[in-house]
Amino acid sequence: MIVSIGVFDGVHVGHRRVLEKLREVAFSKKMSTLVFTISHPPECFSPDFPGLLLPIEERVRILSLYSRVVVLDFFQIKDLSPKQFLEKYMSGVSGVVIGKDFRFGKGAKGDASFLKKSGLEVYEVADTIVNGRKVSSSLIRKLVQEGRVEEVPLYLGRYYEITGIVYRDRQFGRKLGFPTANIDRGKEKLVDLRNGVYLVRAHLPNREEKFGVMNVGFRPTVGDSKRVKYEVYILDFEKDLYGAHLKVEVLRFIRPEKRFDSIEELKTTIAQDVEIAKRLMDDIINSK
Repeated sequence: MIVSIGVFDGVHVGHRRVLEKLREVAFSKKMSTLVFTISHPPECFSPDFPGLLLPIEERVRILSLYSRVVVLDFFQIKDLSPKQFLEKYMSGVSGVVIGKDFRFGKGAKGDASFLKKSGLEVYEVADTIVNGRKVSSSLIRKLVQEGRVEEVPLYLGRYYEITGIVYRDRQFGRKLGFPTANIDRGKEKLVDLRNGVYLVRAHLPNREEKFGVMNVGFRPTVGDSKRVKYEVYILDFEKDLYGAHLKVEVLRFIRPEKRFDSIEELKTTIAQDVEIAKRLMDDIINSK
């Protein structure tokens, strides 16, 4: 068996090179493949860790397009020595495909050299460089936090996505004439977008795609939220989505979140946001 090990958060373009190499090696040796995805990166212990790019379930779904997948709980394996890790998880494995900076085991003492000394064939995949920058999950998290969503596809290989279940809130947007779908992203610690307004593309339960405007933030004008909310006004759509699973691709940043002096000013600005979104939407459609 040929395996690959890593966190693979986001399954970005660098990760995909590793996964493609995994399939290539396994095909040449007529062996099966397995991907070990570690639930969290070591930096998750840091108070500055912004969160994962993807829910683990979604990460597994994407990785499964390449290989059979097993999730390793970081908190259960973090104290294993490299030798203990190999004894517990690598029985029957003949080769390992890893990224250049891969480390494992307590104190990050396991590396390519250790794997080779343990009798395994090791295939190291070089860093992926885009626009002079090394592709990494931490780089993409930073872009997401800064609202630089147009740059994300260069490194992630696709637009950043927000997914979750639509829940019933105060329906304040409906009262303003802009009914929104409020997305609950679940209980995992996920990286938050910069607070503000975005052009998005919503993937509806019936597989239809619609453009929309998403507000991310605390709704400072009405002052009723203590946590970041994701609210999507879907253009040319009036159906009820409560309880449905919704995915939205984040296409463009429109403006930062702002506190308005009146509800009327807020309403006027939302209308302006929609018009800007429509112009950006036309640009995206016409660029294809």
